Amino acid sequence: MRLIETVKGEIIKGDETYPYEVINDKVRIRLPFSIDFHKLYDLLKEQDYFVANSPELDSQGWGKDYDAEGYYPYWVYVENDDYYFAFPPEDYKLVHEPGAKPKHVPILGSKALEEFFRWLPLLKQARAVEGVLN
Repeated sequence: MRLIETVKGEIIKGDETYPYEVINDKVRIRLPFSIDFHKLYDLLKEQDYFVANSPELDSQGWGKDYDAEGYYPYWVYVENDDYYFAFPPEDYKLVHEPGAKPKHVPILGSKALEEFFRWLPLLKQARAVEGVLN
């Protein structure tokens, strides 16, 4: 797999394609399958993660540490009938502009890819059965 540092494109692994973009300081990856939020909730709780929402909602956030305001680093949500996995980028590139300080621009790099592939098996476990979505 060849990595090109960019803010929009596709992650291709085998016969699977995951369109992504880095937007609003988050890596946002479109999943090619639907998520059953009840399954996701149960899987996260089994692994001792704190979760943000009830499984009846169409989004779920989680993290290892409790946050009273629900600001968790990892999120799955529905937008226009598509399911997305989002998390903060850990890769940045310096952009030099004449007469200004270099700017750190978030990108999809090796750390973000590693993070995505760490969560992909769990996301696939939470996949909704065709025709049954929560």
